[in-house]
Amino acid sequence: MKRFWDPGISRTLLLVVGVVTFVIAAYQTLVTGNMEGLYNNYWLFMLSFGAVIWLRYLRQRDKIAAAEAEATRKAAEASVKKPRGKKR
Repeated sequence: MKRFWDPGISRTLLLVVGVVTFVIAAYQTLVTGNMEGLYNNYWLFMLSFGAVIWLRYLRQRDKIAAAEAEATRKAAEASVKKPRGKKR
């Protein structure tokens, strides 16, 4: 059965949210032109960095899960293919 919400879509949306909020915050800060602009758009910068950190966390979690699955697969193959010694 086909899933409606593919896990890759959520990661793409997370990246888009991070990039768009950063661009908007940077633009608004430059338009204001002083430190007041940075103070006013701090929440947008934090939203952007939070989205990027969450994305990195999800990627690292998948990387660890893939490494564990690979180790399990190799252990299963090693137990099945044990070479027997030649009898003389």
